[in-house]
Amino acid sequence: MVDILLISHGPFCEGLLASLQMIAGPQEHVEALSLKEGQSPDDYRDQIEAKLKTFKKKSLVFCDIKGGTPYNSAGFLKSKFDFDLITGMNLPMLISVVTTRTESSTVDELTNTALMNENKGIELINLSNQGGHKHAKLSLNKD
Repeated sequence: MVDILLISHGPFCEGLLASLQMIAGPQEHVEALSLKEGQSPDDYRDQIEAKLKTFKKKSLVFCDIKGGTPYNSAGFLKSKFDFDLITGMNLPMLISVVTTRTESSTVDELTNTALMNENKGIELINLSNQGGHKHAKLSLNKD
């Protein structure tokens, strides 16, 4: 199974993993490693390297933003390890990846899934109904 590492500034990646597991259930081979406030970039890069060493084959690394310390740390390690690095991770993207991932999935297949337009997760929702009063149904119950 493809190993997945989530990296971010602060606990963002840990929160995404917790939310992902709340929705999709417990996930094997998915881990989060956050950059702590005040942590040196070298120390963080060493932590990422130690985690990547445990992966048996090509893996996926998701990070919060391009250009930050998590991204730069992973980018530096690309010369030593085989992984795809995807920036801008979000919950819809991760749900799509883990719910389509199987024992025989390849990193390329999962990368393509992550990059699908449907996984961007950004849209404006207008519930105003031209100023009328329309209430959304919040439950599947009849009452």
